[in-house]
Amino acid sequence: MRSVALVVVIAGLLAAAVTGCSSDDPADGTVSVVTTTTILGDLVRNVVGENAEVEVLMPVGVDPHAFQASAQQVAAIQRADLVVANGLGLEAGLHDVLEAAEADGVRVWEVGPDIDPRHFSDPAEPASESDDLSHDDGDLDPHFWLDPLRIALAAELLASKLAEAAPDVDWSARALSYATELEVVNVESIERLSTVAPPDRKLVTNHQSFGYFGDRYEFEVIGTVIPGGAALASPSSAELAALVATIEREQVPAMFTETTEPDALARAVAAEVGYDVEVVELYTGSLGAPGSEGDTLVKMLATNVRRIAEALGAP
Repeated sequence: MRSVALVVVIAGLLAAAVTGCSSDDPADGTVSVVTTTTILGDLVRNVVGENAEVEVLMPVGVDPHAFQASAQQVAAIQRADLVVANGLGLEAGLHDVLEAAEADGVRVWEVGPDIDPRHFSDPAEPASESDDLSHDDGDLDPHFWLDPLRIALAAELLASKLAEAAPDVDWSARALSYATELEVVNVESIERLSTVAPPDRKLVTNHQSFGYFGDRYEFEVIGTVIPGGAALASPSSAELAALVATIEREQVPAMFTETTEPDALARAVAAEVGYDVEVVELYTGSLGAPGSEGDTLVKMLATNVRRIAEALGAP
């Protein structure tokens, strides 16, 4: 994968050279922002409004853990005034591309390390300043966008990053407005989830992506179909049998899958449980298609909360 990524980097650099543009001197004078995920694309668009052009690398429905950039996309990164990436190892296939762009002077901001990242191993403890926040630290959870207050913080931080690229524009007012909208989402989520009794706040998910959600709303992730923080691993038969036993012991009524991943394995696990287990799809690594219940980050978060509350027996 690393060698393929390097080939793509080289091809992208050549394409960027042909265009004659650079991140320091956009050809048309407008601010150009490139984001890796659809979620970050929605964040940026809400903050920049009409004051910047935004390009999102990943299509809707794509798992960010497995994405590889095309040569044209690498060229877009090289031309950008600001590149906004998730970081914390989420975009493993873009590591070399982003590293090369930053070495060439492109402004690359990885959001994850700046929003108090949590550890997979200990949900209650955020990462300290002394922790290594490199791409190789697989113990840091990259799925921060499922916590609306961390995204609200990211919106405010984004305004300062944009100011470095385009100081003549006041980015802060729109960033504050969007952060306030996300704070409202958090309050509404607390209210909706209050109907789920504490003993029922147990999640079985497709992979370890709901840690931030669990920390924020006092839910415990008691099992995952796919081990680890990426959706690329393959569980063993012993791990799946252990998950079935956990579901039966805890009397969990529902399992939660993802729009970016097939649900066949989760349904196979549900079929092995000695009672009916509902399989409910949530939005995780990508927004939904236009017109869906998850086509913006605000709608995505609200939809997830509603589906979780309904599946776990809330009236």
